[in-house]
Amino acid sequence: MRYSALIALTICSLGAQAGDALPAGIEKVPAAPVTEAPGRLMVSRDSNAPNACDVELYVNQQVVAKLGPGEHTSLDLPSGELSVAVALSPDGYCGGRGPDASQSVLLRPGETRQFAIMVEPQQVFLTPLID
Repeated sequence: MRYSALIALTICSLGAQAGDALPAGIEKVPAAPVTEAPGRLMVSRDSNAPNACDVELYVNQQVVAKLGPGEHTSLDLPSGELSVAVALSPDGYCGGRGPDASQSVLLRPGETRQFAIMVEPQQVFLTPLID
């Protein structure tokens, strides 16, 4: 009985290995990355900001989010090079005037990039967060 169990186990092992083998001349190639896959941009705002003014987030010169102290957003965006900027919102007493300077962000397919909005008395800017 032990002998038949050993034979059955050997046959199963050979069958499993045979299923993994490719015909001669055929190579296993990893799947190519999807070039059209979106990337994710995550932006958060410190809750200890010196003022309660909202900050607008711009991607490619378009306002995509408005964040108050302690808020965050996550955006699925096309991969590639993006222009990203922040500015105080023109709403209310803050009277922002739009972004001063933008920065270039390279977003690879499927990649997640994280940034924090820093608000100081004379300026608003983005800083990358490193994992």
